[in-house]
Amino acid sequence: MSQFGELVKKLRKDRGMTLEQVAHKIGSHKGYVSGIENGKVNPPSVKFIRKFARIFAYDEKNMVRLATVDKAPALVRDEFRSLLTSGAPAFAPAAPSEGLTIPLLNTLDTGYAADLLGEGRPKALTASKLTLPHPKLDIHYAATVLDNAMESANGHSLSKGDFVLLGPAKKLAAGGTYYLIFRQKGVRRALIRLVQIESDERVTLHPLNKEFPVETVTQDDIDAYFRVVGRVALFENSAVGSAL
Repeated sequence: MSQFGELVKKLRKDRGMTLEQVAHKIGSHKGYVSGIENGKVNPPSVKFIRKFARIFAYDEKNMVRLATVDKAPALVRDEFRSLLTSGAPAFAPAAPSEGLTIPLLNTLDTGYAADLLGEGRPKALTASKLTLPHPKLDIHYAATVLDNAMESANGHSLSKGDFVLLGPAKKLAAGGTYYLIFRQKGVRRALIRLVQIESDERVTLHPLNKEFPVETVTQDDIDAYFRVVGRVALFENSAVGSAL
């Protein structure tokens, strides 16, 4: 059994992604990804491993280590696996202090997290977490973008399947992009939108994609909000992180 394949399968399911979606992001096809997951195809080159790591926001070095062990000759494979799990220096995972681990609020299958715990904290709909390379970033959560409402040909664009990084915000600022949790007709919802503040205490929620409607709520309707301060943007041939 391929440990690399098992890891890819677990990460894909944790993120709520289909085989087709992962294949599209790495520039391959469904059968290739399925073969990797089931151990019928050898782990890919480092170039493709880097794509998997970025798509899943997972430690690249650890993925390369697992793939290297899986491709090792049978004579030494068990020895390599033993080193990997024993914490020996050559295969030891990165120390937690080297990165910032934050909760992932949702996946493509769960919808946006709209329920709140104490002190305005959103209740995550998945147990998955993301690890970012910079431990001192002021980022509290990550969320999976569920649609293309914030996709634009100009400027910053958020596409379905991207991860957005959410930081604290003392107040809503006009022109900022936020993950908002609000009430409409007694139902609590969550959206990622560009915010405009009107003079009569109304807040207009603007999508960047004109195919999606503009919505308006009052400031009293908003229960919690977090500023979108960065993203892990996924593309067909690569993935990049950026600040917003």
